[in-house]
Amino acid sequence: MDDRTRQEHERTVRLYPWYAFLSNTYFWMPVFFLFFLTYLPLEQVLLLEAIYYAGVVLLEVPSGYFSDRIGRRITLIISTLSLVTAYALFFASSSFLPFAIAQVLLATGLSFNSGTDTSLHYDALAALGREEEYGPREAIVSKLGFYAGALGAVGGGVSALLELRMAYLLSLIAAAAAFVIVLAMKEPATLEKKLLPSGGFFAQTRRVAARIKHPVIVFVFAFYVLMTVLNHVPYEFYQPYIERLLATVEADTGITPLLTGLHVALAMLIASWFAGRSIRLRDRLGLRGIFLLAAGLQTLLIGSMALVTSWVVAVLLLSRSIPRALMTAPINAAVAPLFEKEQRATYFSLQSLAGRLAFSLTLVVFSTTTGLLPGDPMKVSLVMGAGIGVLGVIWLWSMKPRAV
Repeated sequence: MDDRTRQEHERTVRLYPWYAFLSNTYFWMPVFFLFFLTYLPLEQVLLLEAIYYAGVVLLEVPSGYFSDRIGRRITLIISTLSLVTAYALFFASSSFLPFAIAQVLLATGLSFNSGTDTSLHYDALAALGREEEYGPREAIVSKLGFYAGALGAVGGGVSALLELRMAYLLSLIAAAAAFVIVLAMKEPATLEKKLLPSGGFFAQTRRVAARIKHPVIVFVFAFYVLMTVLNHVPYEFYQPYIERLLATVEADTGITPLLTGLHVALAMLIASWFAGRSIRLRDRLGLRGIFLLAAGLQTLLIGSMALVTSWVVAVLLLSRSIPRALMTAPINAAVAPLFEKEQRATYFSLQSLAGRLAFSLTLVVFSTTTGLLPGDPMKVSLVMGAGIGVLGVIWLWSMKPRAV
């Protein structure tokens, strides 16, 4: 490798944490539902959400294939440009059709980033012969991602007090900055040129799926699917949970977006501390141990929400992002070295898709079952979520410590 190419890869490694920070700054997250309801009836808002999730499901794995076959940098360029356009449409529009187009672009932006970002990080380090730095650096990047989430939550919550659409303007600025950073990056390349395997999208997907038979990959894949479900349960229910608490003291529910935004920010800041130390905790507890800790904590939180409506639980919910902080870098560090460069992003996309589909199925089960069982639907759903967590903890506990 010549000096110029090495310097370009070094620049990519230096810029990547900044890209990760900007790409995780979602100012719109605390206000998007209220923003849609300002202009559209509830049924159209729900349809917009369905359009977004359908787009993510359809694009998740193809985007990983595109990244592996065409390149990381061009994939991230498409991602950031899609996000810039989506946020511009949200900011400038007030009707269903532009919002629907923006939802498709939002799904495109997030899908094309998913898996490609961390694959670019590993590839750039591998090109420099610094693969051993990947795990600790991913822990730092994960920490920065939680900082970004905190900034987005506070910014989105505060902007809601002024004008809801301002959150999308702030998101547009962040996405545009991420686009500029991607342009300054170098497409990572292996030192040894290799021809990509023959076949198209389905052949590539079959090859990657076949690799999931590896014991470590099976374990990580199953755990990721489990935790996608468990991590989303508190996220889905914490806003109505806090709203109920506000109702008990007859507080103005108009402050809910600001309060939930601040709650998200504090949760992200707390999680960032654990994210930065996740690799060290993995080295001490082992992969199984840190996974057990993450699943156990989330299960306790969901169970507490199901059993008690209390401000004490609302405070405890500030720890709901810790499980994700504990698992993200260890999962990436365990899996990335086990795949070839031309398969890595496809695997991460398959893993993400499996988690999303599992949670979608869980929501269907929740919505179907709560109508058949007596009691408060939210509490019934939380009890079922806690039950899933208990089963997951039993599974993790039953595994031999040295098996993973």
